Amino acid sequence: MKMRPISRVMLIYPPVTFAPQSMKQCHLPLGLAYLAAYIRKEVDLCVLDAAAEGWSHEEPAGEKYLRYGLPMAEIERRIAEFKPDLVGMSCIFSSQFRNVVEVAAAAKRVDPEILTITGGTHVTFLPEYCMKRSSDLDFIARGEGEATLLDLIHASREGRGPETVAGLVFRRGTETVINPPRPLIADINSIPFPARDLFPVETYSRVGMPMGTVYKNRPYMNLITSRGCAHRCTFCSSTNFWGNRYRMRSPESVLEEMEYLYRDLGIREFKFFDDNLTSDRARAKAIFRGMIDRGIKVSWNTPNGIHVVALDEEMLDLMKASGAYELTLAVESGDEEVLKKIIHKPTRLDQLEKAAKMIRARGIGTYAFFIIGFPGETKEQIHRTLDFSLRLDPDRMSLFIYNPLPGTPLFEECVAKGYVSPDEMAEDADYFEGRFDTPEWTRDELHRLRRNWFWRYHFGLIGRHPVRFLNSYGSLVVRPRQTLEVLKRLVRN
Repeated sequence: MKMRPISRVMLIYPPVTFAPQSMKQCHLPLGLAYLAAYIRKEVDLCVLDAAAEGWSHEEPAGEKYLRYGLPMAEIERRIAEFKPDLVGMSCIFSSQFRNVVEVAAAAKRVDPEILTITGGTHVTFLPEYCMKRSSDLDFIARGEGEATLLDLIHASREGRGPETVAGLVFRRGTETVINPPRPLIADINSIPFPARDLFPVETYSRVGMPMGTVYKNRPYMNLITSRGCAHRCTFCSSTNFWGNRYRMRSPESVLEEMEYLYRDLGIREFKFFDDNLTSDRARAKAIFRGMIDRGIKVSWNTPNGIHVVALDEEMLDLMKASGAYELTLAVESGDEEVLKKIIHKPTRLDQLEKAAKMIRARGIGTYAFFIIGFPGETKEQIHRTLDFSLRLDPDRMSLFIYNPLPGTPLFEECVAKGYVSPDEMAEDADYFEGRFDTPEWTRDELHRLRRNWFWRYHFGLIGRHPVRFLNSYGSLVVRPRQTLEVLKRLVRN
């Protein structure tokens, strides 16, 4: 295909599809912000966070789901106003792909010559299906996208075809062409800090619905200190997406970004979005020690999980002193056999219990993730998970129902067993309803189990630990309208 030279680029974070029983989220789209920083010196650049700007606008998305964000007509108007040569769209989750398709169509309505590109886990692992799904989508950037996007811009100016751009997927007639993968950026310290100045930073804290829903201080901001994970959990697509490698930024680079956020932007709470902040014990301690030494006086938490095996007394003391108020324990299962043989999670239940006690002893809150409904899991094992969730007694807890994610070993197992099709897009996938039945249980049984557990746990928490409940959920009290709306949805579901 012939490409016109790309000199004007518009990066769009699309509206978000969500399950009625979940909380909406509003935070900086870090992936898009990194892309913006990487190409901003090469092009005239415009970014649009349609989810944040259209936060209050909701509309139905199919029979069971809702969507919030700017209406497509307004997104189309913004595209027409900027007149880009290329529109790039973030597709972090499978449920976002339908919105990406609509944004791509809006761009083509403005001008059929506008090029469109998307990236993220869903399209990385289902490139052929996604290209067939939308004739308005010109390119997919597989895996890490910064260098691929920049190379595409250069190729368009140099007269090179898309076949010269590693990591790119494109259409040649009716054929989907998947180029060889692009090597990962070896030194992620070389990647510029996210271009936060191009985004509505004040909106994220004003809305007050970050990932994980809670905060202690505002304004807050998310950041990452690493890419990937050192482990190989069979249900998680992130490891494969990041090339089965764990790459770390240096403590000096992380602390430099923190100082900028704290002193220049006035940020007073950090939210670490790493897949695994504590994998390297020495590096994590150096970061927390550096926060203390440099006088970066913030609160912080980890909406994603941490590696509990890496925790020790010194680590937790540094965490507390540097402002930690909540740590997330990605427990997943309360059954040892499921941990070892089904999801290959490198933790034991005794390690999780020990970590929770050490964390609580320092007055740091705990937020635990659990998942039920893995293929091969029995009803007895599911009930052990529910029992363990109560025994662990975290301050906050989320119970999810497993959904197969493309790009994971468990997805392939589900395909082999006939639970999902090989081209399963999972566009309607959420983590509150199952997608398949097994000889051991049905999706309806999982839904009832999860619903009953939700009310039992949270009402029990109020009775057992009223102070801990208020400490954990206090930030929701200042958003009564949003919280009540979610409660209404939960009762209906």
